Parts: sequence; C-alpha cells; structure tokens
Amino acid sequence: MKKLLFLSTLIFSWGCLAQEEAVEVGKHANVNLDAASMIMSLLMVLILIIVSAWLLKKFNLTNNSVAGMKVIANLPLGTKEKLVVVQVGEQQMLLGVSQQQVTLIKTLEQPLEVNSPMTKDVNLLSHFLNKSTSKK
Repeated sequence: MKKLLFLSTLIFSWGCLAQEEAVEVGKHANVNLDAASMIMSLLMVLILIIVSAWLLKKFNLTNNSVAGMKVIANLPLGTKEKLVVVQVGEQQMLLGVSQQQVTLIKTLEQPLEVNSPMTKDVNLLSHFLNKSTSKK
C-alpha cells in the first residue's frame, strides 16, 4: 500500500512539472512601444542635453575662479575674439583674447564692480518680500 501511494505521488508530481508554463520574456513590457516612439524619446533626451549645454555656455554659469583669479566680465567682439576683464588678487586687467594670442590692453586703476548674475535677482526678491510683508 505504501509503495502504491509513493508511486502515485511520484506520477502526479511528475505531471505537474511537465505542465509548467514556459517563461515569457518581456511579457510585462509595453506592447504599444514601437521603434518610432523609442527613437523620438532618445531624440528628446539628446535635445535636452544640447539645450542645457548651450544655456550653460550662454549664461556662463560655470565657475571661473581659480586660486585668486577670476573672470569679471567677458565681451565677445567676433566669432573668436573677445575682451576679458580678469581680476588677480586686488588688481583688474583688461585683456584682448584672439585665437592666436592674449594681449594685455590696460591695467584698470578703478576696479569694476563684481556682481554675480544672481545678485540682481536676490535683491529684487528681497525687495518684493519686504514689500509684501509690510502690507500685512
């Protein structure tokens, strides 16, 4: 009797293993995702990267100070020529920069005022906040 029970258990378990479904790869993936939408998504990411790089270059949001040296102002004159005011310590110099060389034009007697681009926005915001709190 025990042998019969053992054999029947073995046969039924073997049948369960044989009926197991094959694993479907990508079963839960989006069926509606075709090649065109995937390419459009990749192009949007590339456009976002290019626009971000252009904005960083346009508004000069990078850190321009290195060990006591700082770029104060930058004026493009052409495609590869520009005037740059550089501060070294307490002294400011006007430099002409071209593709071939950098020329000292003048050492400034009166230094230019150093304002970060965010200073105007912060002052405007603080003025607005003071104005709105004084009304209350």
